Amino acid sequence: MQTATRLREIADDLLVVAGGVGEGLAGLRDEELLDVMAAFEAVGRVVSAGQVRVAGEVGVRSRSELGDEGLSRSQNFTSPVKLVASVTGTSARECKARLELGRRLRGAVLLGGGEGPAPFPAVGQALDEGILPVETASIIVSRCAELAERGCAPDEVASAEQTLVDETINCHLTADQTAKLAIHLRELLDPDGAEPRDEVHQQLRSLTIAQAGDGMIRGRFALTPEQGGVWLASIQALQSPRVSGPRFLSEDEFVAEAATADTRTQAQKNADTVTELIARATGAPDMPRLNGATTTVNVHISLDDLEAGRGVGWIDGIDEPVPASTVAQLRCSSPMAATLFGDRGAVLYHGKTERLFTAAQNRALAARDGGCVWPDCDRPPSFCETHHADEWVSKDHPPGRTDIDNGVLLCHFHHSHLHKSSWKLTMHAGVPHLIPPRWIDVTQTPIPTTRRRTIRRPAA
Repeated sequence: MQTATRLREIADDLLVVAGGVGEGLAGLRDEELLDVMAAFEAVGRVVSAGQVRVAGEVGVRSRSELGDEGLSRSQNFTSPVKLVASVTGTSARECKARLELGRRLRGAVLLGGGEGPAPFPAVGQALDEGILPVETASIIVSRCAELAERGCAPDEVASAEQTLVDETINCHLTADQTAKLAIHLRELLDPDGAEPRDEVHQQLRSLTIAQAGDGMIRGRFALTPEQGGVWLASIQALQSPRVSGPRFLSEDEFVAEAATADTRTQAQKNADTVTELIARATGAPDMPRLNGATTTVNVHISLDDLEAGRGVGWIDGIDEPVPASTVAQLRCSSPMAATLFGDRGAVLYHGKTERLFTAAQNRALAARDGGCVWPDCDRPPSFCETHHADEWVSKDHPPGRTDIDNGVLLCHFHHSHLHKSSWKLTMHAGVPHLIPPRWIDVTQTPIPTTRRRTIRRPAA
C-alpha cells in the first residue's frame, strides 16, 4: 500500500504542475513549449510502463488454470480485460493491449510459482527506464515474437531485439519508423517467411459493399500488399499535381483561381479517383459486353422532370434516388442509358450511345482544351468527360446532336460540380468561358479558361 500511496502523492503533485502549465502555455516561447512537451512525454512513458507492468501481473494472476481462484474471477469479473477496464476506466481495446504487452514482457510462471527469465529483457529495461514508448515496445516485441515462432535461433531473436531498441533510442526513431525497420530486419533474418504470410494475406483479402440506411453505399476492404500497391499507385497517379512553370497572376486571374479552388477533402478525392478509374475501365475495349454494349447502368426519369431539371432519377439496383442534375451530367458523357417515362408510365425514349461525342471529336477537343478546362485542374484529356456547353435538351442542340463547338472537356469532379452549382459554362469564339455565380462576381463576367498550350502566359 505504500507504493500506491506514494504514486497518488506524485499524481497530486503532477496535477498542480500541469494545472499551472496549462494556464501559461500561451505565454511560452517555442523552445519552452517543446521542452514542456518532451517533459510530459518523459513522465507519460514512466507511467505507461507502470500501467503495462501492473496489467501484466493482473493477467498472470487471472490466468484460466486458476479458475475461480484467479484474480479477475474472485473479483466477480469474467475476464481480466473487464477487471482492468473497471479499475482504470479505459477502453477494452486499450486494456487488451496493456495485458498482452505485459504478459509478453513477464517471465513464464514456474512450477513452484516463481517467475522465469524475461523473454525480452532489452525492451523491458528500456521501457522501465522511460526511454522507450509503450507503442514502440509493443512493435518490437510483436516482430521478435514472429521470429521466435518461425523457428529463429534464440540468439538471433535477442540480437534483433537489441538492435531495434538501440536504433530506436540512439536515432530517435518514431514508432512508425521503428515498425518499418522491424519489417526489414525480419526479412533479413527470416527470408522464407514471406510465402506463408502471403498465404494468410490471400485468405484475408475482401471487399464488401452495401447500401446503408442513409442512402450512401458503404463498404469495407482488405487488400493484399500487391493489390494495395495497384490501388495506391493508381490513385497517386491521378491525384498528382500538374507540373508547370511559375507564372505571374493578374488580379483578375488571382480572384478567378481563388473562386474555383478545389475544396474536397483527401478522403473525398480518393473516392472520386477510384470511381473515375472504375468508370474508365468499364469503357475499355476488352471489357465484357452484354448484348453488344459495354457496362451500362440504367437510370429512369420522367421526360418532364428531365427537361425541367427537377425531380429524381432511379438507378437500377439502387434504392436511393439521384437528383435530376446528376442525370443531366450522366447524359453528357456516361455510358449510362436513361430511360424516359411519360406521365402515365409509358416508355417514351431510351437513350443510345450515339449521343456521345465520337473519338475523332474528342481528339479535336483534347487538342483545343488540353484537358479539363476548369482553372488549375490537372486532369489530362484521357481522364476527362465531354460536356455539352448547351445542354442536349436545349432547343439549339436537340438530343443526338453533338457539335465540336458545343463540347468542352471536364474531369468527373468538375463536370459534376458544374451541373449542381450556380456556375455556368458557355462558348465564345471557340473558347470555353466560365460564368461565376453572383455571390462571387456581381457582374458575372465570363472567365476565359483553356489549357491550350499555344496561348502564351507571362513567365516568371
